[in-house]
Amino acid sequence: MMSCTGIKPTWLAGVLLGLSLALLAGSSLSAPVQVQVLPRSELAEIGKELVLDIVITPAPGERILVAGLAVTVDTGEARVLDEPYPLVIQTQPSAADQAAYEGPVRLEWAAPVPPDIAATDFELKVTVSAATSGGAVETGLWTTTMAAGYGEDWSADKITDFINRRGLPLFLAVVFGFGILMSLSPCIYPMIPITLAVIGAQSQEKGALHGLVMSVTYVVGMAFVYAILGALSATVFSGITAFMQSPAVVVPLALLLVALAFSMFGAFELQAPAFLRDRLQGPGGSNRGGLFGVFAMGMVAGLVASPCVGPFLAALLVWVATTGNWVLGFLSLFTFGIGMGLLLIGVGTFPALLGSMPQSGGWMDTVKKGMGLLLIAMAFYFVRPEAVLPPHIFFPLVGLTAILTAVFMGAFDSLPPEAPWWPRASKGLGLAVFTAGIFLLLGSFLMHGFLMPSPLAGLARDASGPATVAVGRAAEPVTATAVADAAPLPAKVPWTIVRTGENVQSFLDEARATAKASGKPVMIDFWAQWCVYCKKLDKLVWNVPAVVEESLRFVTIKIDATDPDDDEMAAIKEEFEVPGLPRVIFIDSRGEVLLGRSVGFESAEMMLEIMKSIR
Repeated sequence: MMSCTGIKPTWLAGVLLGLSLALLAGSSLSAPVQVQVLPRSELAEIGKELVLDIVITPAPGERILVAGLAVTVDTGEARVLDEPYPLVIQTQPSAADQAAYEGPVRLEWAAPVPPDIAATDFELKVTVSAATSGGAVETGLWTTTMAAGYGEDWSADKITDFINRRGLPLFLAVVFGFGILMSLSPCIYPMIPITLAVIGAQSQEKGALHGLVMSVTYVVGMAFVYAILGALSATVFSGITAFMQSPAVVVPLALLLVALAFSMFGAFELQAPAFLRDRLQGPGGSNRGGLFGVFAMGMVAGLVASPCVGPFLAALLVWVATTGNWVLGFLSLFTFGIGMGLLLIGVGTFPALLGSMPQSGGWMDTVKKGMGLLLIAMAFYFVRPEAVLPPHIFFPLVGLTAILTAVFMGAFDSLPPEAPWWPRASKGLGLAVFTAGIFLLLGSFLMHGFLMPSPLAGLARDASGPATVAVGRAAEPVTATAVADAAPLPAKVPWTIVRTGENVQSFLDEARATAKASGKPVMIDFWAQWCVYCKKLDKLVWNVPAVVEESLRFVTIKIDATDPDDDEMAAIKEEFEVPGLPRVIFIDSRGEVLLGRSVGFESAEMMLEIMKSIR
């Protein structure tokens, strides 16, 4: 009898090997689709959109059908994402078979991150379901851990979240530090000569401590002005920031700075009337009256600096306006003003030390003239061409002012042969300023004309050649013949303009419904004639070809709120949370108002980036 014990293990091993090969072959035929996901940002930024670029690769020999392709994104228990936008399939179907894709399929998935959620970490799970040409429905899974939070830019929601998590004292400390940084910017320089004049006059022969008290009182007065602006921003006057940048405020302040500058040059002595000086100083020159006078002058100084400081406070004032808490607005802006005035406290204390010292010679006059030049530069910065004055008026005024400044700087004063180097250098600087003034005056006349047409205007027209149409980039004009087959872009964003009192609410409701039905987003620009930065948007942003081209996929509405708000306009501003002007509101293709994407003035590059992100 033959034994089978020697062959049984060999037979069993062969059977097991065959089964294993069969299983491996079966699994390769039904391998699930591979899913690769690349988030466009590492952070799901609150108030914006989370965008995922997805690549789906089928098993070898398989094709993904056009029908039956679905993407599901789950964030677990965390409510991090709103309803997603329609899936964008970037891959075209096969030319031979329009019902299937050849190779990998590329998708764009996007969903808004609500503005009212708290910063948190969450698990992001992407599940893809795809029907293949083999008749099976395959699934693929991709997971990762992400964080939802605020980006680098400070927004109203980010400030509120910071206070809730870190506390108000730390927030005020940050605002105070921001004020210190602002004290190192050119915005504070015009206050230095005013401080020297006010504190120096009040602190003669009274010591450094008296000067310190005076300078602190002066800075408290300045900070009080900013505190009032903060309180007003949160209550009745939401447009206070834009108003402080309007020509009605900026032009008088610029004239005041020029007057102060020529006072520094010695053209005249600028001081308050005698009866007012007597009242401010109090009976017998008492310290109490002096403190009141210095406090009042500090408030004036705060008004002078406010147009320059305004742009730097945009995020803070917007947040204050959205809270509606005037106490918080008052405290925040007061703290900022104190931080901004630290430099002035030092400047105000220094003249007290000089009060008991001998005469310092002519160097103090040189310092005053330098401060005067700084005041003039700041005055013309306020009324610069893109803000207030047109170029053909701005540059001749700068030229004339430079010529007058050179005269008062002593450019044409005679010097004795034994004059030291500094008077000679000062005279040389004055001549340089005079030359610059002549250059600006004549150059502006030749370029733009001044009180009469430019003599070069005709030559410029003759040399311009055939008419051109700018298409694409502004720096690449092409002739009209070259673009005959292409529709030219409009010169600016094609706005539909509505104004206060013109049944704006009903118009907006109809426009939003039409846009939603056609799947188009909406862009609304709140604008006013007195708003400087509204005009900057028109001059520097809304006429840029790339911005104009991108705007064509939007329903574009410009709301002219120049006239005082009626009840309807007040309700519209409240609905869209418009704290001040300018304000650009975006509504996505689903009809949702994207308050987290609302902006004030932005550069053309930044505005274009924001517009491209709206779906």
